[in-house]
Amino acid sequence: MSHAIAAFPKTYEKFARQLREIEIDIESLLRPITRCDLDDCRGTCCHDGVYLGGEESDVIRSLVNENRDEFAEMGLDLPASPIVYGNWRGYTSGPKTVTKPIPMKRLAKDYPEHFPETNCVFLLSDARCGLQVLAHQREKEPWFYKPITCWMHPLSIEESEDGTSRLTLHNEENDPQMYDDYDGFTCRTHCGRTCQGGEPAYRVLREELELLGRVGGRDLVGEIESYLDSRRPNE
Repeated sequence: MSHAIAAFPKTYEKFARQLREIEIDIESLLRPITRCDLDDCRGTCCHDGVYLGGEESDVIRSLVNENRDEFAEMGLDLPASPIVYGNWRGYTSGPKTVTKPIPMKRLAKDYPEHFPETNCVFLLSDARCGLQVLAHQREKEPWFYKPITCWMHPLSIEESEDGTSRLTLHNEENDPQMYDDYDGFTCRTHCGRTCQGGEPAYRVLREELELLGRVGGRDLVGEIESYLDSRRPNE
């Protein structure tokens, strides 16, 4: 698949190479979850903006500078710079999208108490992403302008010291963003939290896994299903 599906060619090519060799944490993808409903979550996963790579930061900044009027027509009053730099809770440092105050505890269902009442500046009033809307208006893939982290949520990639990578879904015990004053991220969002009575994550996230598989030239869903079939007792 060509990097023409994304506005970040260098980032995309690195991502594709990683996905070609990535290990799949299948056990994590058996955890029951449900597909989120924007009417309920109101973009809860966007509450802190999104962490960006250098290329993503440059492209998004230029995109805003060149298309500010189009974003304004969507109802987005974007700041002079949509990107801010800093050190974020000791977890990562670098650029991320700016946030704006939003009364999320009133708007969203079951909004986590430890999440600040903010949201990414690209979030529209109906909880859609302005970057995705712009791509749709230009007849591009819906994720064309969206950072790769946004494509993947609630999935994550873990990188080991030996250079190997693992595709996983963090839970309440291993969420890497667990701090004394912050009770996790992925495992607390609507689409990442455990839901008794839900379906295995690999089924709920089939669309996301199929996309990642196309990027990496693999059938990730097929690999998962084949593994699970091999574990079933012979009938």
